Amino acid sequence: MARIVAAWLASGSFSLIARAESARAEHAPPPAIVQGAPPPPELPPPEYARRPFELTAELLLGLPDCVVGSSYNQRSNSIAAGPGFGATALWRPSAYFAIGATVNALSFGFRPADGAQLSQGSADGHFWGLLTRLYFLDHGLVEPYLELGMGSAGVATRAQEGDAEYRENSAGLAFRVGGAVELYLGRQVRLGPAFDWTRFSVQQMSRCGQSSCVDLDPASDGHGIGFSSVSLRLSVLLGPGS
Repeated sequence: MARIVAAWLASGSFSLIARAESARAEHAPPPAIVQGAPPPPELPPPEYARRPFELTAELLLGLPDCVVGSSYNQRSNSIAAGPGFGATALWRPSAYFAIGATVNALSFGFRPADGAQLSQGSADGHFWGLLTRLYFLDHGLVEPYLELGMGSAGVATRAQEGDAEYRENSAGLAFRVGGAVELYLGRQVRLGPAFDWTRFSVQQMSRCGQSSCVDLDPASDGHGIGFSSVSLRLSVLLGPGS
């Protein structure tokens, strides 16, 4: 008899528990509706971010390129490598491209050959024009790039010949190709080596004395047609990083 009563009480208890759980489930609030995935966490800005403006100064070592003439080459044969400087300002609308302006000025060596009857000689070169750059990385410590420029360039010599001093000049429309690899010294400063090759088509060649100038024939007189240069560039970056 006791066993029957215990079994009846146990079944009654389980029935009450089941009814209570069912009632609780009926009155529980509905589950929350998920409308979409949560927004991703904000990423930190890239290290050494690229910036929209660049100002560059560089120290150059230039080597002039000359062609020989059929009758006179004393000036061309006497030019040697020399130092120079350059400056560039660029706008960088994207991490991979920039456009701007550049200028270079060089003071070449001038070493007249024996018997050339030249003295007190000097030589110089220049390039100025538009410059575009193609970059390869959008962040990181290293900044490699290639560049292409177009503008005006020239090579000139000045020397004493007998009792008179003459300046011979060749200049024209110029093209430039080059590249560099710069390293970030800080978030807004880069430093690195560069190489450029400049060539111009001679549109003006003249010989000037104290009072007048005369045109020269490029076929008969040796003259400069461009120069190549190696340089050390220091770039300052301005604007917000991206």
